[in-house]
Order: sequence, then structure tokens, then C-alpha cells
Amino acid sequence: EATTTVEDIQVQVGRTGALTPVAVLKAVQVGGITITHATLHNYDEIQRLGLKIGDTVIVSRAGDVIPQVTKVLAELRTGKEKEFQMPKVCPVDGSRVVKDGVAYKCGNPNCGARHRESLYHFVGVFGMDGVGPKIVDRFLDEGLISDAADIFTVQKGDVAALERFGEKSAENVVNEIQTRKKVSLHRFMGALGILHVGEETARLLAQRIVVSSKQKVVRPKQILDVVDQWSLEQLQEIPDVGPAVAESIYQYFQDKKNRDLIKKFDKVGVTLD
Repeated sequence: EATTTVEDIQVQVGRTGALTPVAVLKAVQVGGITITHATLHNYDEIQRLGLKIGDTVIVSRAGDVIPQVTKVLAELRTGKEKEFQMPKVCPVDGSRVVKDGVAYKCGNPNCGARHRESLYHFVGVFGMDGVGPKIVDRFLDEGLISDAADIFTVQKGDVAALERFGEKSAENVVNEIQTRKKVSLHRFMGALGILHVGEETARLLAQRIVVSSKQKVVRPKQILDVVDQWSLEQLQEIPDVGPAVAESIYQYFQDKKNRDLIKKFDKVGVTLD
């Protein structure tokens, strides 16, 4: 057991579309491993604990899940703590969230599977050979990631705390992820999973971004500065990009969720070459 503070509560969407609240902790050692996340299971558990964002808590590590919050030290509150509410719409696809017993789920039954496939695609294009589908599934199920950018924030201790992961294998996984932070622009464009954009179109799109940019594109958010200048007609000037593909690319970069994800890649240190 150890005492730490809850810096945030994030909602992760698992393989089945179930929403799991996860406590983001001030880094703390539990059983010889430094951890930064603890599962909160469901909203009922948060209410049972009386947990607020900013609370000082006791966390314990047992079994095959990431550490759990076992007690809130309410007497240490300062008055700055905040109540947590489950979202009304799914963080992944914006569908209405529905309650199913104690669980909250995305109202779109295909959401979890589609989300999972997009993450498999991402790690594949980024060449993360040591991070296969089973590891992605595990990260999702334990609430360590909710989108592709989160993969770059996974800490060694959070992985080492999982069943069948020792410190060495956790170190290997995290090192594999960190060595893939630099990627070519065309691979990055392909990894985004834009509808109708395969490897060749991603390459042509990257070439056009380089030509259109007035500076070397080394950070993901610079892509937004370039594509924001493009019209649908200009997209169709790219070889092999017809009306349907142009529309798909255009709409992708209009979507706030996609834009936020690209900015998040920037924040976690992904760079382009």
C-alpha cells in the first residue's frame, strides 16, 4: 500500500465499449514499482469511496490488475477537490452513453471493436513490433490508454504491475514505444486511419504537405496549419484523390476530436522526419 494524490480521473473505452474511470496519480512506489494509474472499476465504486479529483488516497496492488484505490483520506481535503461525473457521450465516437447495470457503455455496439482495430493499425504502421494486439488489448482493458497518443505516455511501472509482465518485459515494451516517437510524415499520415487513405495516398498527401508548407514539417500540429489552407478542390489536385477521398480527408481534419488527437501527439513528443 501507499499514499498519493489523484491528479485527474480519465475515462477509458475498453474493447467492449465499456467506459472505465481510471485515477491518474502523482507517481508513487507500490511494491517496489512506480505507478501513475489506478483502476476505479466503475462510477458506483467512485461514489462508494466518496472520491474526488485532488483527493489524497491509499492505493494497493494485488493480483493481475493495475493498482486500486482502497481508501480516500477525506480529512486531508483542502476544499479545492472536484466532483467527478461520467460523460454523457462516448469519448471515442461521440455516441450517447448508456447505463447497463453498474457499467456505462458506448451506445454504439461497434465502437469498442472499431476503436481496437484503429489502435492495432496505428502500432502496426508505426512499426512497434513488440506491441502486438494482445498488449494493446491489455492496455485498453486496464485503462492505461484511450487513444493512440496515450500509448506514448505508458510508464514502465504501470506495465510492470500487470500480470505476466515483469520489470524487464515492461521495460522492453516501453523502450519499443519510445524508440518509435520519430516517424516519417507519410507513415504518420497513414497511421491516422483516415477513411479511404491507404499507404500510397498517405505518401502523396505527405508530399503535398511538404510542398505546401513554408517550413520543414517536424511536429504533428504543423500538419493542421497546412491542411487548414486547403479546399476540397485543392485536395482533388493530388494524384489519385477523387471526390470521395478528398471529402474523407477534408472531413477528417474538420473533426475537433481528430484535431485534438493530432495536437496530443505533439504534446507527447512525437516528431516527424
